[in-house]
Amino acid sequence: MSTATSNDSALVRWIEYVFDHAVTDPAWHWAPDAPEWHEPPGQVATHIAETFEHSGHLLARFTDAQLNQGFWFLVSNSCTEFMFSLVELELPVSVRLRALRSFVPLFEQVMAVRCSPHLSHLDEHGANPLNGACYMWWDILPIHGCPEDPARTEFDVEVLAVLRRLLSIPHDACRESALHGISEWSIDYPQVSGIVDDFLVCTPSLRPELASYAQRAKVGNVL
Repeated sequence: MSTATSNDSALVRWIEYVFDHAVTDPAWHWAPDAPEWHEPPGQVATHIAETFEHSGHLLARFTDAQLNQGFWFLVSNSCTEFMFSLVELELPVSVRLRALRSFVPLFEQVMAVRCSPHLSHLDEHGANPLNGACYMWWDILPIHGCPEDPARTEFDVEVLAVLRRLLSIPHDACRESALHGISEWSIDYPQVSGIVDDFLVCTPSLRPELASYAQRAKVGNVL
């Protein structure tokens, strides 16, 4: 698989900045002298897309715990504002949609490969450290539905398409994450219940605990 980008060295520096840190408590980025990253939103969105599209290769050298720490740093706006680049309306929609769609290869190449099949909403013992970021992805992502804003229509429609694709990944941690996201987005887009109905019909052998979680996600009733 080719991982060539328009600026490989810049992408390498970005990946090192986000992920190449020892796992500590508190994490490195809470230190008063922690380095900051200064680039315009368009470049940040491009870095996100290029990293996630080839994440299986680009992130292979990091431990599961390093990835978990890095994803929390990258996605949560309590740490950074990087993910706001996806809804920066001054950016071309093609750039923003590419970054959004790159969630799918990230979950296919990294989460489905490295997460354990434990269900995080049940706090099942022995889960991989990476399951934490996988499960909480759509909860800490600082982007929510805006059905009243015509400028957000195309993006929001694509979010629902991405959630459908993530739910189709045959891995319980990825399914649980997608259902968590569907629960979040059901507040503004109740039609996501149809995504869950289709999923349940196509997945008759689903764990009962996950099937129950899916039913609750349809109406926004999950933690």
